[in-house]
Order: sequence, then C-alpha cells, then structure tokens
Amino acid sequence: MTRPRIVIADDYPQVCEALRKLLGPACDVIGCVADGRALVKAAVELKPDLVLVDVGLPLLNGLKAGRALKERMPQLKLIYLSMDGDPDIANEAFRIGASAYVLKSSMGEELLSAIQKAVAEDS
Repeated sequence: MTRPRIVIADDYPQVCEALRKLLGPACDVIGCVADGRALVKAAVELKPDLVLVDVGLPLLNGLKAGRALKERMPQLKLIYLSMDGDPDIANEAFRIGASAYVLKSSMGEELLSAIQKAVAEDS
C-alpha cells in the first residue's frame, strides 16, 4: 500500500507542524495551508489523496472549502478537525462527504486510524 498524500489546512502553524510530525512516519504531507481559499487552490494543484481540514478556517471556512473540493474532486477524502464537538457541525461535515470528524483534543489517538480507514474505503 502506498503512503497517502495529504494536504493539511489549519490556520495555526503549530498545529500544522505537529500534524507533520505525527503523520510523517505513515503519510506524505505534501502541503500545509492556512485558509480555505488556499486549500482549494492547493488541493486542485497538488491532487492529494486526503485533506485534513480545520472547520474554522479564515477566508472560506472548512465546510465551504470541503464542499467546493468535493464538487471538483469527488474522489478526494476529507477528514475534518475541530475544537468543537457540536453534532450539527459534524453532521454537516458528513453530509459534504467527510470520511471522519476528529476532535483536536483526541487527535493523536484517532487521527491515524481515521486516515487509514479513509484511504482503505476505495481499496
């Protein structure tokens, strides 16, 4: 199995760096962007297998950016990251086509498992 190619979208550089370190042994992080518009542009150009997207991105929030990406790239896997456990937000993420919704407070435990499941969906 090839390593999944991932773009990270989070407006905190520290989160992006922490995710790079966490995912480095299992994934290829091919980009990190800080806002929703940059995410759409980067994903279209870089063609990742999966995008980790913060719900609360500036300029274009993560839900709107995810919707735009799924319209352009229906095969793209989305995993939403959030500080907010609001079930309405999580439900909207899944309606858009998210493979997972992971709370940042439990990222270390759940994120790698969510990525493995998302990548395996088409295998």
